[in-house]
Amino acid sequence: MILKNNEEKRSTLWRTVLTVSTVLIIIVAVFFIVRLFVGNPLKGTWVSEDSGAVLEILDDGELKMSGTGDGGSEEISATCVVDTREKILTVHTDFGTSEGVLSGSYDYNLEQDILTLTEREYGDQLVFIRR
Repeated sequence: MILKNNEEKRSTLWRTVLTVSTVLIIIVAVFFIVRLFVGNPLKGTWVSEDSGAVLEILDDGELKMSGTGDGGSEEISATCVVDTREKILTVHTDFGTSEGVLSGSYDYNLEQDILTLTEREYGDQLVFIRR
């Protein structure tokens, strides 16, 4: 047994173990709470049910969409802003040929691994599944 006959050293060791484990539990809990409530819920790779287009939303406000268009495969880069309170995704594509393809504001609904983007002006819906 550790420190067999020394009660004071065992007590000190036990307090140290409890303190370290408590601090670790608090750090892990804070990490998960911050990640759950502050992070971007749309971050990840999404695949369209209809067209097979791939939408990749990065944490730094960058959005990449690739898929098949009229002229073959194309990739669009854009910037996006996610408002988690109002559940709005705003996409800005003003980079030459991709202008207007995905630009606009969308209400988003996220249920498990299904993302539904509803265009705010016309009501068109785009459905994506998390990959």
